[in-house]
Amino acid sequence: MFRSRNAESCLCALLTAFVMTGCSIGINVDTMLTPPKLSAQQEQIYQALKNSTGGDIRLKYPKRGAYLSAFIVADIDGDDEDEAIVFYEKNAISAADAGLRINLLDCIGGEWQSICDRSAGGSEIEKVVLSPLGDSDRMNVIVGYSTANQSEKNLCIYNYNNSYLEQSFPPNHTAMYYALFDVADTGSKHPDLILLGAASASEPTAYAAVYRLESDERYHEYKYSFKDSYTDFSQLIYGNLPDGSVALFVDAATGTSNTQTEVLSMEETRLANVLERCRRVTGEPFRAEDTVRRAGLPCMDIDDDGMPEIPVQNVFLGYEEAAESEQIRQTRWLMMDEPCIFAEYYSYYNAGDGYAFLLPESWVNHVSVVRDTAEGELRFVAYSGEWTDDMPVLMRIYIAYDDADCDEHLANGYALLHTKGTASCLVKAEEGQDLSLTIGKLLPCFRFL
Repeated sequence: MFRSRNAESCLCALLTAFVMTGCSIGINVDTMLTPPKLSAQQEQIYQALKNSTGGDIRLKYPKRGAYLSAFIVADIDGDDEDEAIVFYEKNAISAADAGLRINLLDCIGGEWQSICDRSAGGSEIEKVVLSPLGDSDRMNVIVGYSTANQSEKNLCIYNYNNSYLEQSFPPNHTAMYYALFDVADTGSKHPDLILLGAASASEPTAYAAVYRLESDERYHEYKYSFKDSYTDFSQLIYGNLPDGSVALFVDAATGTSNTQTEVLSMEETRLANVLERCRRVTGEPFRAEDTVRRAGLPCMDIDDDGMPEIPVQNVFLGYEEAAESEQIRQTRWLMMDEPCIFAEYYSYYNAGDGYAFLLPESWVNHVSVVRDTAEGELRFVAYSGEWTDDMPVLMRIYIAYDDADCDEHLANGYALLHTKGTASCLVKAEEGQDLSLTIGKLLPCFRFL
């Protein structure tokens, strides 16, 4: 949330050292980071791995997701005993041995032994998910790979059968390229595989697809092609529509600095776009283009009611004619209540400081925001149609970065609402104005992210 200046200085010094010594900045992260200390169990697995493959190997780590270790220990064959999956590369390699590999080990008679070693589906590991799919209890090892430069991502699903980790998806071992994937219940009451595919030279249309594993062990594909040629996706989250169906909220990249949201839902035999049947409160059709906003402003369940809201932005009162660099933006959180979509909340949202303030209903269309750079605080003021020096201040927000600064503001009537690291969020409610509210009524309007 808050960046340390010392950390920035250290990073600059590190980069300078690389430049001065002639080292390349494009070094593989795996070679720069010191591997974490292994647990006793991991040491045993690692030794068994080296006994099988030879000692000159390098462990590889998933970049994101629930499994971030090179050692994934879990019961993947349903025998109530754990197996171990390890990703690695050989250092001294021949052409035949080149590339990322997967080794499967089992604990037999109290000793870990390698029972399967196979090539992987890429150069780097993006994400690993262990999950059943459909109504089958079989555990699936779902791995998202990428090339070394991350220009392409490829997904494979493996199953442990007859002492071998065999690929079960995609069929015929064809490449299944993706931009983002997840496993979730999309309405079948069972986990489904969800893929988001970006537009590319080989796939000119961006798409979303749900793959549902049927009882005959075949995957049924439900695919929706987006009208926009999205080149990337930043997020996929879920919520329940008023009729109880599951909605997929897809945040997609448009251009280089904007995000746009699509909302999809399974409808019997197809994956449908919910926004296409939504209308504004004025009755006009709602479009995905109406959700465009700057990148870094994701959909989220801002009120914890189980249904994500879509954030869109306009300027606060009084900034309509200001230069863009001087504008302060108001975030509106859109809610779907089919067939209508409307602004459920109006807020000031600060991703850098990690909070959103939802305007009380009495403040909507009557309050604006001013940055006081001299005092380093944000002020909410009663706005009557024009800027004046004597606009009543209703609330002040200040971020303190050390104890002395925090204590000074507390002594001046500020209340401490939240801390994270060395940063403290302090608020002061001003009394005596027509729109004044007590700190007790303002506190529930804050969301710390």
